Formats: sequence, structure tokens, C-alpha cells
Amino acid sequence: MSDGPAWMQADWGNLVMVSWLVDPALVQGRLPAGCAPDLWQGAAAVSLVGVEFSNVVVKGISWPWHDRFPEVNLRTYVQGPNGPGVVFLGELVPKFLVARLARKAFGEPYEKKKVRMEKRVRHSEPEAAYEWEVGARTFRISVRAEAEARPVSDGTLEAFLLHRNRGYNAFRGGTTYGVTHEPWTTRAPLRYAVDCATGAPFGAAFGPVFQSECASVIFSDGSAVRVGFPRRTGP
Repeated sequence: MSDGPAWMQADWGNLVMVSWLVDPALVQGRLPAGCAPDLWQGAAAVSLVGVEFSNVVVKGISWPWHDRFPEVNLRTYVQGPNGPGVVFLGELVPKFLVARLARKAFGEPYEKKKVRMEKRVRHSEPEAAYEWEVGARTFRISVRAEAEARPVSDGTLEAFLLHRNRGYNAFRGGTTYGVTHEPWTTRAPLRYAVDCATGAPFGAAFGPVFQSECASVIFSDGSAVRVGFPRRTGP
């Protein structure tokens, strides 16, 4: 993992990622200038993700009561001015200050919502679930996975989704930042569930996607992560 300066350091754990292959037109209009959908076999990919942040340090400071929290996000995959990366279409956290700081410093589409994470292990098989509330409705994503963790094989859809080290957004005319971590291992899914038929709050167009058959389900224990300082896109 890079030893360069980090805007944020944290541990990302209990990663739940359910992904679908969609028409690129679904995401094209939501991408920053200079970014185009990075296609897998002619289709764009979107992933609904739950991840637990812990040991969070921002610019060298660990903020009390803000160093551990769950996040739910929707992301898509792009080719951008500085190489392949990820664009977040929505990010939900239960901490107001976390959402405000991420919007102000990075321009990321964070919202403060009630987000909860639950995990249990039975027969060495982990199961993690993330819930978020929008209005009076509660939505949920969960995965139960095998006990054995394995490296991600090159050339697979899972490698395409996970081997990303850059984020992009439209902040200040176009912003990018690096994300580095050790290669993740994954556990094969035994079962999964997605309950978000309305697509909320990411948009009604994603409701039918979330109800359709997915292309990939991933559970990963995660690792330490470093997020670099934001900068303008381009050379």
C-alpha cells in the first residue's frame, strides 16, 4: 500500500457488494465530464455496496464518535482522464459530520441517513446485512458467504469490479483521488438478498435493476485503505 500522503486512512470491513450489468445509457448522464462507462462485455456495471468503516483518521486526526460507522453506496465503473476508476452515484452514512465533510472536501454525493450494519458468524460462515431508511421505508442488502477466503482471479468480473484505485466526480470542474489497499480476498456467496424495489434514494430507475438477477455477489473481509488528497482531473 502506498506510503504517500493520505487525506483519510481507515479499515474497510465486512464488504457486501451486489452488482448488475446494465445499459450504459442508465449511467452515462450521471458521469463527470471526461468519464465514460467502463464496459464489461458491452455492458456497464453498477454495484450496491455495504461496507463498515473503522479506525477512521482524517488528515491525521481521529474524531471521537466518528471513527466507526457503516456506509451504503451505489457505484459505477468508468474510464476517466487519469485511468480506470469509480464514480459514486450515491453514498449514505449515519453521521451528519461525515456526510458534510465528504461533500465539502471531495464533492461526493453523501447523504445522512439512518444506516445500520449487522454481522453474525455461523459455522465459520459470515453473514453481513446493511439497512438504510428513506422516509418511512427500510431497505436492506445482505450476503451469507462461505468460510474460506480466496484471492480474486484475474480476468473475472470480480477482478474488474474490485481492482480500482481511483475515484472521480464533477466537483470543481472535475476531481479525482487515489484509493489504495492490499489485494482483497473474497468468500463465495451462499445466499444474498436485496430489498430496494423503489431504488431509494438512488433513483427510481434503479428499482427494476435491484429486482433483477445480479451478475456478481461479493463478500470480503476487507483491509486497511488510504484515500489520497483530491485534485483536478487531467495531466
